[in-house]
Amino acid sequence: MRSNNIGKLVHIKKLCNDQSHLQMLAIDQRPPIFNLIKKRKKKYTYRDVVDFKKNISLNLSQHSTAILMDPVYSVPNLIPSSKSKGLIITLEDHDFIERGKGRYSKNIKNWTVEKIKRIGGDAVKVLAWYRPDADQKSIKHQKKYIETIGKQCEKYDIPFLLELLVYPFKNETGYSKDYKEQLDKNQNHVINSVKEFSKEKYKVDIFKLESPVDSNQLQNSKFNKATEDAFKQLSRATRNIPWVMLSSGMSKKSFLNCLKLAYKNGASGYLAGRTIWLDAFKDYPNYKKITAKLSNESARYVKKLNELTNKNAQSLEKYLTEKLIQKNSSNFKNIYKGF
Repeated sequence: MRSNNIGKLVHIKKLCNDQSHLQMLAIDQRPPIFNLIKKRKKKYTYRDVVDFKKNISLNLSQHSTAILMDPVYSVPNLIPSSKSKGLIITLEDHDFIERGKGRYSKNIKNWTVEKIKRIGGDAVKVLAWYRPDADQKSIKHQKKYIETIGKQCEKYDIPFLLELLVYPFKNETGYSKDYKEQLDKNQNHVINSVKEFSKEKYKVDIFKLESPVDSNQLQNSKFNKATEDAFKQLSRATRNIPWVMLSSGMSKKSFLNCLKLAYKNGASGYLAGRTIWLDAFKDYPNYKKITAKLSNESARYVKKLNELTNKNAQSLEKYLTEKLIQKNSSNFKNIYKGF
């Protein structure tokens, strides 16, 4: 986080708990929820998706410092049901464009950074599919897209939370357009992607990162040296920009182990969804059973994540305090002209 503006820093504090850790719940998923509903019904409706997300918010948001919502289903319907103090809003369209060896991100139609700020968002989240070995046209597009979002977030004093995901090309094993972990991913692709977007010009404030290693390697809490080294390299690649782990729908045990390694290397929390709540929807559409599982098993798991985070994650307190005090001094008038 290199921003010199108070607006961003104040919003980031709203995403944190009292110890300045980030314990954030994601309900912005679209294709994973569409697909689950379609397994039980022939098609999904707008109301189906809203009800799905609403049950998660009602039963779990009170355990989270912030909640990540999409602007199509969640924001118009679920803000009153959220008990989280922070609000993060997704900007990227789930329906990305794919050509050759490359994916192209775009905004959700009629949504902008300015609109997210105006409706009360505390951060803009963008998921960017990225591989350093993709077609040059795709790489150029993704870099420009992310740089543009970064500039807009700087302009409107709202934090930019960037999620990076590697992906398989069409000719590779395990190819899918689904939002799931690439199990045979190249860890250098993950690390080098972070290294690229930690550059100053992208103006990223918080990274949401995937594990640099296959989640199957995280089933056992006794990590080998290669796994330990991968997380160290991931941390170095952030260039001291705060970062949190995403869950990619991995098993609960694997994600706990993933966080242990991430916290050992400087992560400040998590932003997770499916690993927390997906198991509860095995009984879909029986919402009586779903609610019982969300409020019991899922809630207990979140509390376990929070306990681990409070004990081992890197606190942002010192960093934020020093930044806020500094920005209230002589630089203030230069940043906020007219005061």
